[in-house]
Amino acid sequence: MIKLCEFIGELVADIADARKIADSNSVALSQSYHADPFLKGMPVPHYTIDEAEVKVPVSVSGVVSNSRNKAIMQSLIVSAVKLKLPQLLNNQLKSAYVKKQKKLEKLREEKQRASAAADNIQEPAGVQPLEENAAAISDELQKKYAESSDNIARAVAEPMNSFLETANFEIIKLLDIKDKFVSLLKLAVREEFQSYAPEDQPVGEDDLDEFTLQTGTAMFFEFKQMSENDKGVFVEPNTGKMNEYGSKDNLMYITLKIREQDLDLIVEDSSGSSTQRFLSLN
Repeated sequence: MIKLCEFIGELVADIADARKIADSNSVALSQSYHADPFLKGMPVPHYTIDEAEVKVPVSVSGVVSNSRNKAIMQSLIVSAVKLKLPQLLNNQLKSAYVKKQKKLEKLREEKQRASAAADNIQEPAGVQPLEENAAAISDELQKKYAESSDNIARAVAEPMNSFLETANFEIIKLLDIKDKFVSLLKLAVREEFQSYAPEDQPVGEDDLDEFTLQTGTAMFFEFKQMSENDKGVFVEPNTGKMNEYGSKDNLMYITLKIREQDLDLIVEDSSGSSTQRFLSLN
């Protein structure tokens, strides 16, 4: 999560840095051309950026004003659960599935070795441990995990909102909010995966406490960042980590058109049906 102003500023600064790097390379080429009798009379390659366009999908995490009251903090925390949790949860579910498959394979190998030793049978040569691709998740299961991640986030958001509605923000600590979140998450995860076949379940009952605690710790830092940030519009850029199976309903697209002396900022919704020039600087 980052401030919208900081995100746009960093994009513009990076494009300016790209121009600087290109110019530095041209200087280095110029020096080498000058020292070479065959290249000396040739023009040195030099590039300009007439226009750079960057289109980024982002979701708005919340808006913080100067008045840090209960309603604002409640809204920010619930927004984090709705927007941040599905992506975080989906990644952890896939990781937990692979970890579980490797654990099961290791147990099977240990049983085979023990059985072979008991029967005085020499272990066959060339037996390899479970490879990474052997525990790969099918596209169908990935899609189910993405849908379950959205379902779990929705199941946690409503009771979390009710908890915050009655909480005393004068005395409540972020760790208390995290503990409540973890307890709600544990119930939601257990209920969601009840209908799954045992072999498709990413987390067993024995690992559920550790799994939900890890997720809760990651969300705690999200809550902490929100509570400590200054005023502004906070967004979650999804570039490079957008899940192809995840919901794109909460996204908007920011298009930056940067030219030598001006900048356009265009905003459109997730369907692309509503486009509006938000800002133009000359």
